[in-house]
Amino acid sequence: MKKFGLFFGLIGLLSVLGIDGGSAADTPATCAQGGICQLGDIGPGGGMVFYVRNEKSFAVWKATPNAEGDFAFSDAGWHYLEVAPKTWAGGSTDPKLNWCSNTNIRAAWVNQLQGWDWYHKWVPGKTQSGFLAATGFGNSDIYAQNCKTGAATSARKYRGGGKTDWYLPRQTELNQLAFFAGGILDPNSACCIADFPKHQSSTFASSAYAVNWGNLYWVSTYTFGKLANQWQGPDRMSLGSNAPGSGLPFARPIRAF
Repeated sequence: MKKFGLFFGLIGLLSVLGIDGGSAADTPATCAQGGICQLGDIGPGGGMVFYVRNEKSFAVWKATPNAEGDFAFSDAGWHYLEVAPKTWAGGSTDPKLNWCSNTNIRAAWVNQLQGWDWYHKWVPGKTQSGFLAATGFGNSDIYAQNCKTGAATSARKYRGGGKTDWYLPRQTELNQLAFFAGGILDPNSACCIADFPKHQSSTFASSAYAVNWGNLYWVSTYTFGKLANQWQGPDRMSLGSNAPGSGLPFARPIRAF
């Protein structure tokens, strides 16, 4: 009995000293708690992590159609993208939403979108040479400030996990979600429509984060030509290929962290 008493006394002493090796303080933080994330983890906002940024995945991103020309890899800034569950708007699946409550889509605020990006490198009046004007967050924020209702406005109002930085993805971000949803977790190329998955994986399709595969989703960009006034209107993308389409699209928020 004395030996057992000494044994348990020693365990208690080690615990007090914080060297018991089994305390909660030694347990690494989960992705949701701000720790390291892997594809498929649940992030801090309650979404599923569908993109982990590293040099290889970033190179694939840069090879996607209409990728951001001035986007450079860096260890600074965000590292992951998470997608909200399909029930984010209160229904059983993504809602089909109009683009904006404004009836005049030629409104002057469209000019704000030119040159805007995640790092806020905005130059008023900057001429666009690429197909897409900006990254998702900046665009969504501008839309939300100018549209009382609509796809981007609803995405910015979403508060999953208590986070206030949800937004409508742009095409390159939606491209990455398409890879993940299609079960291509480590794509080597994204140069062409042929590279994109043709089906949603059964694992993702059965999850709370499944998308409406083969249907249109809103993209938080306007298309621009080489001159500032050569805009073509809001963008959409069919999840099943990276080609555009017609009809009223679904909406799904994402966030970067």
